[in-house]
Amino acid sequence: MSRIVITGGAGFIGSQLGHSLYQDGHDVILVDDMSFGYEDNLVVDGSRFGEFVEDDVRSSSMNDVLKGADYVFHFAGISSLPVCQQDPYRAFDVNVGGTVNILECARRNGVKRLVFASTSAIYENNTRYPCWESDKVDPDLVYAMSKLQAEMVCRSYFKNYDFNVVVLRYYNVYGPHQDYRRKSPPFVGYVLKELLDGNTPVLHSDGTQKRDYVYVDDVNSLNKLCMVHPSASGEVFNVASGDCYSVNEIYDILSGLMETEIEPIFEEASSFWNRYEELFSGPYPFSRSRVEKEVNKFTLGANWKASKLLGWSSEVSIYDGMKSIVQYIKNDRGGV
Repeated sequence: MSRIVITGGAGFIGSQLGHSLYQDGHDVILVDDMSFGYEDNLVVDGSRFGEFVEDDVRSSSMNDVLKGADYVFHFAGISSLPVCQQDPYRAFDVNVGGTVNILECARRNGVKRLVFASTSAIYENNTRYPCWESDKVDPDLVYAMSKLQAEMVCRSYFKNYDFNVVVLRYYNVYGPHQDYRRKSPPFVGYVLKELLDGNTPVLHSDGTQKRDYVYVDDVNSLNKLCMVHPSASGEVFNVASGDCYSVNEIYDILSGLMETEIEPIFEEASSFWNRYEELFSGPYPFSRSRVEKEVNKFTLGANWKASKLLGWSSEVSIYDGMKSIVQYIKNDRGGV
């Protein structure tokens, strides 16, 4: 079995991958500075798994953490769009600088392969769908720009050092263990939390905006393939289902599974980032129209490349995936 380091290991995707690899018998080290990770992600079915290291991916100590590692999954980063927009220096420092540090430590320690978590957000200004890995991209939000620059560094290590790197562009990953407890959970977690508490969810725009959702178990199967498959080396893959669903469609599935007739309230798309007041103050406030564009963004990824080169496909239907989340949260809430 292999020794595998996962940065961002206390986040949703990192922890779920870590648990899966741990169940496979691998020696798993989860690294997280807990800025955006959560302690409860390190516990599955009441038990902790793997070894946890609380540290910053920008730290020189990462060289020691990666000693003896066979594979590295670099998931650590700041992914909240408004947080990145509000503190761009920190976003680039963590998302780009942290990636450079992990790549260099991995190279020096002879790691066999590094899998880098990028994002479908780099397609944010593309207008032809589905989006392909070979499409030209021109993002303008801080988060997407930082991830694209980190991709460029990964490509540099592959070309100049022949270092084995794979880049994965994740679409909307969902599944059990996704956050629903905190103040600002993702869309699915937020809706379920409000419905469980008997509250009326507040959504934005008109609910017709569509995104590509991919189930976490499907994501993990591709993660594992990219760790060892010979055809993955040096490649970029969309992690997408190839299907998209609207906010209204997702809400109807969730409310049906919850057996509730609560209807959501819709607010203006331009108000979605209102709690980040600093963005909209000063002589050059952030554009409200840009917020509206982001809320109404359509996403759909082509997954043909992963299918052809790796034999991967998205297997879990949107209904079955959402049903699994509902059951998980009900169990987590004591059967409520």
